[in-house]
Amino acid sequence: MSTSHHPSRGRQSAPTLRRPTIDPMRVLRQHIVGLLASIIVGAAIGAVAFLLFGRLYPLYTSEILFEVRPGLAESTEIGTAEALDDDEVERIGRTQVQLLMQRDVLVRAVENPQVRDTNWMKTWFFDEQTQQPLVAQAVDDLEDYLKTPVLRGTNLFAIRWSWHVALDVPKVLNAIASSYTQKIKQLDDQQFSSNEKLFDDQLRFVQMSLQDISDDIHSFIVAKGITTLDDPRYSQAAIEVETLSKNLAILQEQITSAETQYRQTAMKLEGTVEPSHEDIVEAEQDPTIVQQLNRLEILKAEERSLREQYNEDTSQVQQIERMVRSTSEQVRVKEDEILNRNLNARLKTLGSERERLTQVMERIDMELEAKDSLLRDLAADTSRYQAMKTQQENYEKQRDDAQQLLNAIRLMKLRSDASRVRQVGPADLPRDPSFPRIEYVLPAGVIVCFGLFLGWIFLREIMEQRVRSLADLAVIPGVDVLGAIADIDDDPTEPEDAELILREKPDSVTAESYRQVAASLQRAMARQGHSSLMVAGGMPGAGTTTVVGNLACAFMAAGHSVCVLDGNFRRPRLAKTFGLGNDLPGLGDALSDTGSLDSCVHQSASGVYVIPAGSEASRLAERLGDERFGTVMAALRNRFDYLFIDVPPAVAATDAIHVAGRCDATSLVIRAGIEQRGLVARIAREFSEASANFLGAILNRPRQSVGGYFQRNYEMMATYGQAEDDQDET
Repeated sequence: MSTSHHPSRGRQSAPTLRRPTIDPMRVLRQHIVGLLASIIVGAAIGAVAFLLFGRLYPLYTSEILFEVRPGLAESTEIGTAEALDDDEVERIGRTQVQLLMQRDVLVRAVENPQVRDTNWMKTWFFDEQTQQPLVAQAVDDLEDYLKTPVLRGTNLFAIRWSWHVALDVPKVLNAIASSYTQKIKQLDDQQFSSNEKLFDDQLRFVQMSLQDISDDIHSFIVAKGITTLDDPRYSQAAIEVETLSKNLAILQEQITSAETQYRQTAMKLEGTVEPSHEDIVEAEQDPTIVQQLNRLEILKAEERSLREQYNEDTSQVQQIERMVRSTSEQVRVKEDEILNRNLNARLKTLGSERERLTQVMERIDMELEAKDSLLRDLAADTSRYQAMKTQQENYEKQRDDAQQLLNAIRLMKLRSDASRVRQVGPADLPRDPSFPRIEYVLPAGVIVCFGLFLGWIFLREIMEQRVRSLADLAVIPGVDVLGAIADIDDDPTEPEDAELILREKPDSVTAESYRQVAASLQRAMARQGHSSLMVAGGMPGAGTTTVVGNLACAFMAAGHSVCVLDGNFRRPRLAKTFGLGNDLPGLGDALSDTGSLDSCVHQSASGVYVIPAGSEASRLAERLGDERFGTVMAALRNRFDYLFIDVPPAVAATDAIHVAGRCDATSLVIRAGIEQRGLVARIAREFSEASANFLGAILNRPRQSVGGYFQRNYEMMATYGQAEDDQDET
């Protein structure tokens, strides 16, 4: 895209603003804090929802499993005749479910005394007037909410039910299972077998053995005084041992670090190791040194002044040279004295810290040994307890097997088929609610909040009209991008002020960004043969004066003679930026013929020539549009390589349009996050209609622009320059 513009081009119909391409990574990086906050808020909302649902609407679920069996091929056989395929299991299971869900089975379950005593029955199905339970309505509720799934791939089907009170769930399920079992028994017409006594004895033996082992477990718990038998690895003692071990490792690292620092400090005092840069800086910050350094700077300034007034051989110059050398020697001696004092103090502090850390480590060693002994005893008791529990479980399994065998033998006595269905076990008391579940509610809260915030930031990004990045600036028609000036708040070198940062802190990232923009401008102006450039801001606070000052310093550093003119008669600041007074003769005086042009040109300490705004009485904005201003610009072009003119914001005054007619080129400074894209397009169109060549726009202070490519580019250059300086010093 060409940088040259002609007046006829500006009179064309305004092109439509293109919407900038959204960089998802940039958007996410800018809102990383908000995204993390949305995750935290979502987790908090999920936790609150979990607590509210858990308090106001918890659901506890339990189930009872029933097994579908092939049955007996002969009355004398105990084992099953053949295995069942999935279709047969499905058919038998569905048949048994229909039997289970019959109203007579459910009515018998609802009439169970334990069910009548439940909160479910008392709250919803009890008539206060008649003081009688509403059995039919309770059965209707069970028909609606009782789940009876047939588990595919197994010989099992289940009855499953949920309610808000955990104690009610196993009561209702067990009552239903009991009623269903009674009906199955009636249908099967079970009888006792001739071997009932044999298997009764076996069952009693197992029960007695089970009782004995239960008594042994109880006695063991009482004898040991055990209150919990969790895994020793996760006990309080194990946690304390782990914590003490971590603290011990941390203390060891601290002692090693203190010892290393102690030896280094001692070697610095002995002179075997040179003091570090931090040691020297600390000594230089001592008030005595600061005072002497200030005096030395005053003497050096006085020396420079005398050298400008007198020859090298005069007594005044020689005397001031002796004073400077004497003061420099005093500063050096005092720095050595303070450096030794600081090192001695640090050595004493490190010695005390090392002794304290050693005592703490010895105390932790003793505590760790005591905790290890306790943990070993706990592990031994837990191992013995687990062995007895395993034996108890074996007896329980033997008891269940004996009971099942006894039932089978009883069926065999009547030479009838064995039952096709048996209950696997009773309903357990739910320990945790099935709703809400923290593993579902918490991620749901995080996903909802994160998704809403993510959608909001991208919607805002789509609707955003402000210029915040180079991508936003690049899509504005008629505007070439000259570069971006990094925000000092994002500068990792942490400069204090952006004014003349090229001179005050040349190694900063912000200074490097000014060099990049200056190089782009210099190429554009040299290509067109331009020597004068008007720099205008879009809105107040765009930072035009700071940009002009630093660009001038960059051009001067490149070996060009540069003069800056303060054309902002409304709020002049350029002279103050270069350390000059606003009351000096300046542009206003030159335009009103109250002062010669030579008297209005002042050289600043940075080497840049400055023409201030002039006396307050001469600052008439109307004079920027007369022929006298053109004469002044022509005279200055003959004296300087480049001229930079600072003018008021284009949106606040028309001065920029008048000045643009007297310059070779113009540029626009856009403060990131302030100007709208439509406003920038309008100002660029007005500048394009002027006789000067509109070179493009400079984006000032985009937030977080020092990340990514820009940071790697700028910091690499700054670091490379510092590395070269370090090599030269060595």
